[in-house]
Amino acid sequence: MKALIISLNFHPGHVSHMVASYKQCEELGYELSFYVDPKFQNFLPKGSRILKVGVDACPMVDLAIFLFPSQKNLMLIWKMKRQGTLVVYIFHEPLAPMSDYRKAGFSYKSLAKLWIINRVNSLTVKWSDVILLPSKKAVDYYNANPLYKNGNYHYLPLMYDDERGQKYEETKREYFSYIGTVAADHSFGEFIEFVQWAIKDNKLPGVKFLIATRSEFEVPEEFKNNPRLTVQKGRPLTNEEINAYYSRTYVAWNAYARTTQSGVLAKSFMFGTPALVLEKNCNEFAHDGVEIAAIENNSNKQEIEFAIKTVIKNFDMYSENCRKQFLDSFYYRKYNERFKNLI
Repeated sequence: MKALIISLNFHPGHVSHMVASYKQCEELGYELSFYVDPKFQNFLPKGSRILKVGVDACPMVDLAIFLFPSQKNLMLIWKMKRQGTLVVYIFHEPLAPMSDYRKAGFSYKSLAKLWIINRVNSLTVKWSDVILLPSKKAVDYYNANPLYKNGNYHYLPLMYDDERGQKYEETKREYFSYIGTVAADHSFGEFIEFVQWAIKDNKLPGVKFLIATRSEFEVPEEFKNNPRLTVQKGRPLTNEEINAYYSRTYVAWNAYARTTQSGVLAKSFMFGTPALVLEKNCNEFAHDGVEIAAIENNSNKQEIEFAIKTVIKNFDMYSENCRKQFLDSFYYRKYNERFKNLI
């Protein structure tokens, strides 16, 4: 049997998901290939079979797993269905009510883009054979949206391989970190404001701050050349770079204004790194005082400071719980049998 792992839009943060699905299907007896945007070429593991969209022909396969939304998916799904391919769509982000995005600070232009994406996703959902939803909140959003008409959906958490090796276990922790895309609903502005306050008033001595993102943004003047802040921005990060940043982090920023489920949370837990989360976003994977520190308000600097201090003081306990949660909830091998049954 043959299978494809498909991602038609380039995003290096998706590599871990793609690799986990590849390995899972390989262990279930499939002959695997990635079918991806050509820019993924240097980001996927050496030795993988990689077919590049627009360069290589898409072969006839038994199973196709689409991992991320793209309007390019529709034509490919249509062609594959005509060939008898089983199409699985891992639907990360069913649309929440538009009011949630407005409250999170989305512009009208961004809301219009979401509206279009939602229409594309609704067709992708309709034409796929199996829909996988990675959180209970995603299931709720899916059920509440009348455009999602495929009843063959299942709850299956985000899947990862365990990428933490010996070299990462021995890394020194030093950062409170923002890792990932700069976005309004990720509360990047609140993170920046906290870092400005902490550096100005010499809060959290001994802790440095990190921003690691492919996004471009203007670094505040007072941050430039400041030894307490490391900024990596404006280019795609390799999976190895991302992993190194998580392994050097005491606490990861996940205090998002709005989230369905978070790859940042899962990746943090992989490296035994606790996260800072808004109380309203605690879910089946994130428990206050166990793997994460929950805060009520991501603009309350004193509350953020206290939460970080609490985690660092009890770091070994938090870190051990994070690793346990990762292995119990996100490690792909835990779901091999379930995935096999679903397809």
